[in-house]
Amino acid sequence: MTVHIRNIVFAGTESLEIAPGRWTDTFLYPISYNHSLPPWDYARAVRTKINTLAKYRRGASLWIQVESPGRWYLEEVRAALYGLPLATAITRSDHHPVLTDFSFIPQTFIRPSPGAPASEGWQPVDMVNEEVQTLRVLARIKTGYTSEIASLTGFSVWKARRILRGLYKKELIISHEEPPKGWDEKKRFYPSWSVKRKGVSLALRSWGVPEGANFSAYKERRNPEDGRHRRTSRLWTASLRRAWAGAEIWTGWSEVQIPGLRTAPDALAWGQLDGQETLFWLEVEGGGTSGRVIMQRSAKRFRKAILYADDNNLHLVFALLAKP
Repeated sequence: MTVHIRNIVFAGTESLEIAPGRWTDTFLYPISYNHSLPPWDYARAVRTKINTLAKYRRGASLWIQVESPGRWYLEEVRAALYGLPLATAITRSDHHPVLTDFSFIPQTFIRPSPGAPASEGWQPVDMVNEEVQTLRVLARIKTGYTSEIASLTGFSVWKARRILRGLYKKELIISHEEPPKGWDEKKRFYPSWSVKRKGVSLALRSWGVPEGANFSAYKERRNPEDGRHRRTSRLWTASLRRAWAGAEIWTGWSEVQIPGLRTAPDALAWGQLDGQETLFWLEVEGGGTSGRVIMQRSAKRFRKAILYADDNNLHLVFALLAKP
């Protein structure tokens, strides 16, 4: 049952008996690898709730339930949330936390917590999860072609188009399905879609971000002027799924910023290859740059990618797309 503390909404509460006769007052925050946010950005969304919960619910603790088919996403969320002022357990969604899962010993009580006031859910009753997922992607990229949105949601182009038209009817997005006046008929026109403010608001609520919170980490980190560059990055996940039959691609993002690396992959996908958890890293180089500069820059990024994969015990596929 959805509950709230002031204007902060949580998925529910649970009193955990972590010692005989000692109960926690624990709030639930479920997150998923498949919600279109890289782990570091989802961690920033979690932080938007911490101060209010700590201030108005003394003794509360937090259980972040992470849906993650591999270990990398879970571990990156855990690392990004290190040092929270609340006792926090970050586990897989199917793992019930024990005392050692908390960042420090949570405050306990002699009887189970009475819970918190019930709250209305953020999701409209006429909206299905696939529509929410599409809004998340559009909120992150702002404007995109149908094929780009399909790639980032994991849906087929046909399914993505159907969902987008439904969101347009609900006045959550803007349709650019018709060419503008004066369009050169010799050129092929591809329809695109833009998200409205209320569509962004729903996406933010789905990530657990409270109304009025200062949170912009959901956006793509760069917006290249080169449309081909941007399109290649957004189609990376779909390209892998289509071309690499032996790879299981769980999810992917375009224009990602990895904290501490001081570099932003043009696209990053995560999955499994030959039974090993793998990152699929894409760098795209546009025209107008000498081959020597491209090689120097790409070699530096490649070294960073190798170090990151090694530090996280991951296999790495590094792809560079550049003009010869």
